[in-house]
Amino acid sequence: MTGLFSGGRAGGASKKGWVTIGLVAFLVAVIFLGVGLGAVPVPPKEVLTLLFQGPPPGDPESQVRSEILWRLRLPRVLMGSLVGFSLGIAGAVMQGLFRNPMADPYILGVSSGASLGAVLGIVFGVGRAFGAWALPIPAFFGAFCAMLVVYSLATWHGRTELLTLLLSGVALSSMIHSVVALIMVLFRQRTEEIVFWTMGGLARSSWSSLGVSFPYVLVLGTLIWLLSRPLDALAFGEETAFHLGLDVERSKRLALFAASLITAQSVAFTGPIGFVGLVVPHAVRLVIGPAHRWLVPCSGLAGASLLVLSDLLARTLVPPAEIPVGVITAMGGAPFFLYLLFQQRKRGRGTES
Repeated sequence: MTGLFSGGRAGGASKKGWVTIGLVAFLVAVIFLGVGLGAVPVPPKEVLTLLFQGPPPGDPESQVRSEILWRLRLPRVLMGSLVGFSLGIAGAVMQGLFRNPMADPYILGVSSGASLGAVLGIVFGVGRAFGAWALPIPAFFGAFCAMLVVYSLATWHGRTELLTLLLSGVALSSMIHSVVALIMVLFRQRTEEIVFWTMGGLARSSWSSLGVSFPYVLVLGTLIWLLSRPLDALAFGEETAFHLGLDVERSKRLALFAASLITAQSVAFTGPIGFVGLVVPHAVRLVIGPAHRWLVPCSGLAGASLLVLSDLLARTLVPPAEIPVGVITAMGGAPFFLYLLFQQRKRGRGTES
């Protein structure tokens, strides 16, 4: 487990800097690609013209393409970047705290809580009464409540046990999934809408949702990055971190709450999108090493690129139909997850022998 988690040998700061610059450039290219491709393709040169100059007067076709870019694709692609970035850094935090490459942002029941909140919102007609923008409100509330329940169960006398935290998250997720299934049985007329939401997707993205999501990502992402040194210390174990002079419980709770909240706001707007927060941090760690100062931003950038590319495939594989992006990420992430399990089992046998 330790060898698998630690990944390859970390390079120098210059190498990590170049990797970060490369990820930024790749993300810009992916965003540009995502904006231009779709059911109505827009040539790269025209994309630049429409984004920076607007459509030429008297050209109705360019005006239509400009509307598609500004009202549909650009907010969707940018929301995909924010969500992918959030899941990437949240996954890096969870894997570092639990010292397990198979930990992901949803491990504490945040996704299940958000799903229950959204399902209740769908059943009681929140979207029909107040508009699609209102559905993330009960989803975020459900995720936040699930997070508080898990932390309360795992905290005793001011100490939060990571193993109890993990087990509480698994138990609560199982219970919530049962409740969601019961609601689907009782309200069969809403089953299709519920199932589509729980698959995860970016179709509901808008400029207003971007305006709400961006401050969360900026503040919580910055907090997580500022916790890089404590996260590095905690990766060696709580006892070692304590002897290094770290306030273990405070640092642990700050990191867990920040990672859970940034995950909650993502799930609230897009539904649960699996495997991004599992695959990306582990792959990035193999390239640049485990130091969170570099791991956190690079995992965010790689997660953003992966989700934008996955959404592009979801929109273009079987036009005019659209595949939920959660299906695309699961199809790519599940084999990698099985690979991690195989490697863990292989190393365990090697240790025993």
